[in-house]
Amino acid sequence: MNAHASSAFFGAYNARHIDPEEVAARFVPSGRFWELIQARNSLLVGPRGSGKTHLLKMLQPKALAAWAGPNASTARSKVGFHGVFIPADINWRAQVDSRFSKYDSHQQSQYIRAVFLTNFREAFIGSLLQLTRDRPQVDQYLSIPLSINRESEASFCKNLAESWQLYLKIPSLDGLRIALVEELVHLGSNGGDSDSPYVKQLLNSNVITCAKQIAVHIAQSFQAYNLRWGLCFDELEIAPSSIQRELFAYLRSTDQQFLFKLAISPFNDESAGLNEAVGASVGNDFDAIPLWFTDSRERDVFCEELWDKQASHTDVKQLKPQDFLLRSSFQFANDEMNSGARRYRESSPWTQIFKDLEYKDRTFAKYLHDKGIRAAGLADVPRPLMDSVVRKIAPLVGFRNVYLTKAGDHSTRRILRSPPAAIFSGWDALCTATEGNPRWFCGVASKMMLKRSSSVSGRSITRDQQALEFQSAARKFMAWISAIPLVPYTTTVENPNSSLSLRDLVNNLGHYFSESALGKKFSADPVLSFEVDESTPEQIRALLVVALNVGAIVIMDDREVNFTLNSLVGHKFRLVHILAAHFNIPLRNGKSRKLSTILKETDLLRYSPKVIPSNTPNPQMGLF
Repeated sequence: MNAHASSAFFGAYNARHIDPEEVAARFVPSGRFWELIQARNSLLVGPRGSGKTHLLKMLQPKALAAWAGPNASTARSKVGFHGVFIPADINWRAQVDSRFSKYDSHQQSQYIRAVFLTNFREAFIGSLLQLTRDRPQVDQYLSIPLSINRESEASFCKNLAESWQLYLKIPSLDGLRIALVEELVHLGSNGGDSDSPYVKQLLNSNVITCAKQIAVHIAQSFQAYNLRWGLCFDELEIAPSSIQRELFAYLRSTDQQFLFKLAISPFNDESAGLNEAVGASVGNDFDAIPLWFTDSRERDVFCEELWDKQASHTDVKQLKPQDFLLRSSFQFANDEMNSGARRYRESSPWTQIFKDLEYKDRTFAKYLHDKGIRAAGLADVPRPLMDSVVRKIAPLVGFRNVYLTKAGDHSTRRILRSPPAAIFSGWDALCTATEGNPRWFCGVASKMMLKRSSSVSGRSITRDQQALEFQSAARKFMAWISAIPLVPYTTTVENPNSSLSLRDLVNNLGHYFSESALGKKFSADPVLSFEVDESTPEQIRALLVVALNVGAIVIMDDREVNFTLNSLVGHKFRLVHILAAHFNIPLRNGKSRKLSTILKETDLLRYSPKVIPSNTPNPQMGLF
């Protein structure tokens, strides 16, 4: 599965492929953006679709100049550098594999380095063009950031072309950029021939020397001596290892002229050096910026801004999302059923829900009895017991009550064709289920906006319609991760070539968590997350890092941002909430259990029907 295939979840939209003006038009800043624009080195970490590319592209001069949002002027005044956006390219590796496999590893490395540095130079010149002629149609700057005349431009381009041993047809920024693109085509045809003068000088260069070359010539030719540059490298996980190591080392750079803004997935082998004493360290040399929300209030504010942006060109633009989708029924503490001082009075919805489950579920009735609580008398429960028990378990009571029905003396689980609308509907559920992931949120929200025309009221859509969209999103995600390559593991001599897929692991976890919440015995704190322990097999850890990178699991216990197989141990994770509607799991974190214990109880490793060939590629590479 390549990068383009993986972007198909919720559409093919990827900010990498669109013009900076369009990036600016779609942009909604989160708190992470304000961290990113600080004059510090940054490591931006998040799974696919979390907005890494969009954030980096917003640092480009043209994007900032086009941005017309309410916070745009503030951002422009705070950004003290000019961004250079450099995307990694899967074709670097593909070209080596297809064209130059006959060369030894040293020659391949030379070719990759030449291609990478050529791409970097071309991106830098592109940023310079954005500061001069390549301006947005509606330019929010009062004056062009860098004014140059034709003579100084020609001198700049000739000097750089001479230094780079580059054939320049037209002495202009556009001509220099074209020359670099043509050199890329040439490199693709000859494999980075080390006898080429152009390649020779590249092999003695690196990112810093190339950047300094350009910056020095800018200062000399344009009398711009105090410019700072933010070098924004995107999707480093698909760049060759040697390139990754070089860029991670630059996070310790003290050259005030250049800032490094690097974007990676949560798991990355080469970033492991950042945890070593000799490597760059978080807080001292760079800021680690994770693109997941630990604060639900911050997430909800961001989602509301995303909604406003998404709705601005539709017929729901005048409606608040809470009015359009209503509030969630009883999954969340701030919903309509929890409002008011007498929420647990005898005639209240909550009291009826407690009474219903008490009647259906003998284990819940026993739980209340042991706590000294009567469902019919919730209003009389003492305040300490109300806070420590009733309010704590209320969302779980509501969740369990929807799924269970009375069957003789016992409760039984209802067979549902679609997720219950009482659980999977409402604005709160949308924010929680999509995790504040901009691609996921916009994908689900846009589908819901389109349903307005078929709604009964013409103002809001029904809870049933919303639940179907949650179900559709969950199914899309499951179909997407089903295409991720298998991870081989050894079980017995009779079955040495078994394999596991990410779908296998996710299915087992999902059903386990669902059973914990909806099983035979009521639990006030069901198991809804897991802790990676020392007994977790290495093959499962390999699947977990894949799950992290695609956003199938979320870290719960701290803000650590990059992982290796061994560093997973001791950390707690949960399934992403967008899968809750598929597995019938509460939209909450819940208690944690050791992953090795869950694996034993579900027999995940005992049997797998799939057999893989001996030449199965590295599953990590298959993601991109």
